[in-house]
Amino acid sequence: MLKAAVRVLACLAITAAGPALADPKRPLPNYDGRGTEANDGHWALWIPRVAFAPLYFINEYVLRRPIGALVRISERDHWVEAVTDVFTFGPEDQFLLVPTALVDFGLQPSVGLYFSGENVFASGNQVRIHGSTGGTDWLSLTVLDRYVWNRKRTYLAARFEFLRRPDFLFLGIGPTVTEATRARYGLQRIDAAPAFKHKFGLESWITLAAGVRTISYRPGCCADPSLSTLVADQTVPMPPGLGMPYTALYQRAELVVDSRAPVPAPGSGGYLRVHGETDFDTTNDRSWIGYGITVGGAADLTGHQRSVKLQAAVDFVDPIRGEVPFNELAQLGSDLMPGFLPGWMNGRSTFATQIAYTWPIWTELDGELRFSAGNAFGTHLDGLTTRKFRLSGDVGMRTAGFRDAGLEVLFGLGTETIEDGAGITSVRVAIGSRRGF
Repeated sequence: MLKAAVRVLACLAITAAGPALADPKRPLPNYDGRGTEANDGHWALWIPRVAFAPLYFINEYVLRRPIGALVRISERDHWVEAVTDVFTFGPEDQFLLVPTALVDFGLQPSVGLYFSGENVFASGNQVRIHGSTGGTDWLSLTVLDRYVWNRKRTYLAARFEFLRRPDFLFLGIGPTVTEATRARYGLQRIDAAPAFKHKFGLESWITLAAGVRTISYRPGCCADPSLSTLVADQTVPMPPGLGMPYTALYQRAELVVDSRAPVPAPGSGGYLRVHGETDFDTTNDRSWIGYGITVGGAADLTGHQRSVKLQAAVDFVDPIRGEVPFNELAQLGSDLMPGFLPGWMNGRSTFATQIAYTWPIWTELDGELRFSAGNAFGTHLDGLTTRKFRLSGDVGMRTAGFRDAGLEVLFGLGTETIEDGAGITSVRVAIGSRRGF
């Protein structure tokens, strides 16, 4: 797994390597069971190609062919071996240390280091560390120590996270927010928790965690006005909990049931994700509960990871006592509405539906095209109507199969609500590494 991750990194971002004698040609390998021949004649492939012809040409001539040429050159001149030797070390190459960087336009860029180690201190013990910075007011450190047993089906982990950022985005609460109330705020979060996870079936698992989270608010940054300034000017109403630091004890559970088999098996199947979390604020005598469900299914058109996926997700946050802090509300962005930065859509509930098409670009590297519709709403989806939906579309590529870290390139667009004309109001471009632990 470590060397596979380095192969992807090396062929996407080669920094230095010396030339070597070219190897003789060899038979085309069957990477990940995806086949050695193109499946261009399959009738079902023409449906997305005709509907999304411009994006198909972007994939073919901007992504696939240039990356393919780079891969051929790197294999011929042994670039991968040279870069692998730089980033891996240890008696069995069980340690990996690589630089990371993320540029997500609209947020402050960051650079950092990612470390992973296998069998650290004891057989089956894994360590993951990621630290990054975007300046003195942008600091992040995440440490995970995970002991795995039962043929890697069960683990017990301890996780610690420190985060300080000044660029969190907030436009308001509910489905009708606009750019007129766009603001920034800073936040510092310290989170520590043990967790238990057990995998059953092929790709299904249950996770239980309990921990403590401390939150304090800081000044915002960037070209947008500070949220506290807009509140002081009475431009926007005071969001619940702004300026009230707190320490919360939380308990979290997640159940994922997925009928799909791991790669290289065909990617058809259904999946269900159910999650819930209770939080008890020990500082301000308030508490709340968050919960939600995601249901989806995928159809592999060719049996070689060319899949159409349809999913729908709903999330709720309800107060148990007092008010829910605005930064703990249900939120859309990221994978469900990727044309928007997180912070556009906040509410007591959210709903989103998405159709996506994924296809292999190279071994462990997939292209992805997604179209989503959804928004944030009131209590228990109060006010939900399709006319309140925002639309999101994006195209990009990402590493596949790496749960703890990976690379992603994304270009996305987001719109106003349908009743306001669905005009484009958000443009998102993200390039860099992502962390998944």
